[in-house]
Amino acid sequence: MNKTKNVLDPNWITGFVDGEGCFTAGLYKDDKRRVGWHTRTYFQIKLHIRDKNLILKIKSFFNNVGRTWENKDQNFIYYSVGKIEDLMNVIIPHFDKYPLITKKSEDFTIWKIIVELMNKKNHLNKQGLLKIVNLRASLNKGLSDKLKISFPDIIKVKRPRAIIPVNINYNWFAGFFSGEGCFLINLYKLKTQKANYRISLRIIVGQHSRDEYLIKSFCDIFKNGNLKYYNNKNYIEFQINKFKIIYNKIIPLFKEYKIEGEKLLDFQDFCKIAELMEKKSHLTSKGLDQIREIKSRMNKARYLINKRV
Repeated sequence: MNKTKNVLDPNWITGFVDGEGCFTAGLYKDDKRRVGWHTRTYFQIKLHIRDKNLILKIKSFFNNVGRTWENKDQNFIYYSVGKIEDLMNVIIPHFDKYPLITKKSEDFTIWKIIVELMNKKNHLNKQGLLKIVNLRASLNKGLSDKLKISFPDIIKVKRPRAIIPVNINYNWFAGFFSGEGCFLINLYKLKTQKANYRISLRIIVGQHSRDEYLIKSFCDIFKNGNLKYYNNKNYIEFQINKFKIIYNKIIPLFKEYKIEGEKLLDFQDFCKIAELMEKKSHLTSKGLDQIREIKSRMNKARYLINKRV
């Protein structure tokens, strides 16, 4: 038996975290502490509870440091690492060696400095605490209104600039698409075709518009695709819907560089429908029924079916 079969590739991990991870530093009022504040840093991934097995694989990849817990009311599962020694010895070394490439890399760089300050116990003195607050002001969404009132004279640090590598590792793409991608089947009523329906495949992956430059680069990397902007949501999507590109390039790519988690099941069903279309089975009533049956269990429908069972 291949013992490495279920080991996640480190570039896959980085790609997945670029989509789904979070680097956070929290400041909480605590009068029992000399500086009056309690500081916490942690690395976290939040997924739908149906991806519990994937969360456990990620935890295993990181030497089982940290903990997982479930919010069953909201159907979420979390993986979180908060101990400074675990962050310094496991989490930070990974992302130093396999860098993030979305704007999340900027957050990581700032967050890493905060962790290093805490490792040196600088958060336990007023000067060190103020350094952390200045850094925290530039991290993620910045300071809360309460923190702005408590620290009115903060000086935000300049955010570093994310660097997109010339060549992106394909395992990174597999991880990123495992987190943010979607494999869709569309059926359109169309009386001019033999089976009265038109079927199209579509692969999409989206990100906050602050990563527009990265998402736009996918068009060059895959030599195909188009962009869709959601300006009211500050969101951008990369889409591929040409069958030959999907069948000859994208599907083989993700068969070699693996999609993981529950999304793998959607990808496998997506491939089955692509095979039926390549054989022109979608032009027959029998083939169309097969495609309808496969489509009926994909994406959100799969979770609803499993939930009923």
